Amino acid sequence: MKISQWMAFLAALALALTNRAPLPAQTLKLELMGGTAVNFISPLTIHQDGYPDIHTSANYDTKPLGPFAPYYSWRAGLWNGDEAWEFSQIHHRLFLTNPPPEVQYFAIHFGYNYFFFGHAWKKAGLIYHLGLGPIVTNPESSVRNQVRQEVGTGIFDAGYYFSGIGMEAAGEKDFYFSKNAFIVLEAAFTAGFAWWVPIADGYADVPNFALHGHLGIGYDF
Repeated sequence: MKISQWMAFLAALALALTNRAPLPAQTLKLELMGGTAVNFISPLTIHQDGYPDIHTSANYDTKPLGPFAPYYSWRAGLWNGDEAWEFSQIHHRLFLTNPPPEVQYFAIHFGYNYFFFGHAWKKAGLIYHLGLGPIVTNPESSVRNQVRQEVGTGIFDAGYYFSGIGMEAAGEKDFYFSKNAFIVLEAAFTAGFAWWVPIADGYADVPNFALHGHLGIGYDF
């Protein structure tokens, strides 16, 4: 190939590279939300050493504003065009409202915590989320007058336990009030399968299915 031909080839290659479409800009999106949840009736099984298992249909109240830490949710997503990969938490709360005679108190009020790794996409002005991840619980209970109450204060001794796996499907609408800041309105469904929630001398199997409503703020970076 002659030098002139090489020069023409290199010029054409440089022109093609400089004229190619730019890569979509990545955006970090952060959201902080409050809310509440409506829990569906679900089975509750309690295993306690030396006693027969307790089987009941559980009805839970969320008590989103307290006592103790309130209900909340947050999400961080890395967007590339109309799709994103995300990490999020829902600090769900469960208070058993219809305990059987053997149960004096049963609550997971410091969190039936969902941690989701998920995917999101935009379509027709809405944002859709799917997530999957571990459930971390912090329970308190009194079963057959045997009390389990967490008293630790450190990050590793405060009574948090890996208890199972959960999933989420959600739909979101954002309302921007500046270039980067917006109001978040969201509805979500969660399914949780927590098969190991500690009680005194035993554990409970605590699945949960709930509809959640979230309202909060967000910001794009």
